[in-house]
Amino acid sequence: MSKKKIDCIIQARLGSSRLKEKIFLKVNGVLLIEHLLKRVKKIKHLNKIIISTTNKPDDDKLIKFLKKKRIYFFRGSEENVLDRVYKTAKKFKSDNILFITSDCPILDPDIANQVIDTYKKNDCDFANNSHIRSYPDGMDIQIFSFNFLKKSWLNAKTRLEKEHLTLYMRKNQDKFKIINLVAPRELYWPKLGLTLDEYKDYILIKKLIEYFQKKKNYFFSCNEAIKIIRKNNWHRINSNVKRKGDN
Repeated sequence: MSKKKIDCIIQARLGSSRLKEKIFLKVNGVLLIEHLLKRVKKIKHLNKIIISTTNKPDDDKLIKFLKKKRIYFFRGSEENVLDRVYKTAKKFKSDNILFITSDCPILDPDIANQVIDTYKKNDCDFANNSHIRSYPDGMDIQIFSFNFLKKSWLNAKTRLEKEHLTLYMRKNQDKFKIINLVAPRELYWPKLGLTLDEYKDYILIKKLIEYFQKKKNYFFSCNEAIKIIRKNNWHRINSNVKRKGDN
């Protein structure tokens, strides 16, 4: 299968239990989902950007926003994320899928490009930087072929394997060719939370966006974020937030 055509599928919903409608929180008058979409558009080699959301009425508001912005979307099962993403990819005939979650609003496009380049240059089914936790949480990138996704969809049996997109893949690494990227020294901070799980995460992300936008740096890197966080000890803001398991 050609590795040239890559669609970005973003998992998103408004019904988060810990921080409801978190992707609709604003920084400088802009929704966090919009901050993310602007960053995703900086990633190279992408064919389409697609939001994969749920059939729940809670997400009607998200669909209204996506239609207004003319963004592709698919609605499916809330609990069975694997089924939802598989059907999203099938509908849009995605050859390869760059998968990210909407709770990563300050994702670094350059890190995404590195993962994509690794995937394109190597004979592998799946490349990622999140299964071996080394980058800050919130910089998670996963890319895989549609065939790889389909194998997981056909073989995943347990509730957890269906709820967490790549769990089956991780449990059966002997069946697939997987490349796990590890962060370079300057980006190694696996306990740093740059993801949006709770309100304290929002406070940190808001501080970062506001700080860099004052300097006209609208697409600050992970490295730049780490430096200013260390300088100001901002990691203390959300250091006690407990994270759920990775996708």
